[in-house]
Amino acid sequence: MPRRTNQLKWTANLLKLGETIDPATDRVVMGYPLDREIKYRNLGVTSTDKIFAERDVNEVVRKIEVRLDRAIEDNQKDYRIEIRGKKYNIERIYTKEDERLMELNLSYAG
Repeated sequence: MPRRTNQLKWTANLLKLGETIDPATDRVVMGYPLDREIKYRNLGVTSTDKIFAERDVNEVVRKIEVRLDRAIEDNQKDYRIEIRGKKYNIERIYTKEDERLMELNLSYAG
């Protein structure tokens, strides 16, 4: 078996839906606080992906590859990804069980 190198070289923030305290009012509000950092590889979006996911609101703008994580796979609506200050919703997840990787299709978070 050939030696595989780690291709997940970029870092993103994984945000999980939860309660945060608003500093201005000291009240509890629902938000997306930082859960942890994850490593990813940018895959790019093809025109086929854009046509396949063509909807009024949620257009796939980015595809990334991350390590297999069952928590994200089971509750994808509770998570968001933040890359260089921009927040993205997870639209679709493709898992590669044998390689222990997941492909995440991302759209802009509103």
